[in-house]
Amino acid sequence: MFRHRRVRVVTVLLSGWLVLTAVEHWAEQESWPDAVAAGLLWACVVAGVWWFAEWTQSPLRAARRRAPDRGDDRTARDDGTPPDGVRGRHAAVEPADPHPHPRNPSEPSHR
Repeated sequence: MFRHRRVRVVTVLLSGWLVLTAVEHWAEQESWPDAVAAGLLWACVVAGVWWFAEWTQSPLRAARRRAPDRGDDRTARDDGTPPDGVRGRHAAVEPADPHPHPRNPSEPSHR
């Protein structure tokens, strides 16, 4: 049920509306009709920020953006490990180290 973004956003909206209405009524000493309106306004703000955060961090957006650039060089090896330069699912991708042997730490970096 919570797998879909719209369900999560509506859940945040409704639960936020209840909590923020209670806060407006008891903490701000608003009448119930004014507290309901103010709670709905703030709940919409919170749900909008929640939606935007999920939208910008969506793995589907990232997958669609990367899809044309992918080639056969990003496929896993026979033992299941990722190829050189590829990290976990949401980690940065770096090129393989051209000098895999240990270096003298006092030498300047080649990167």
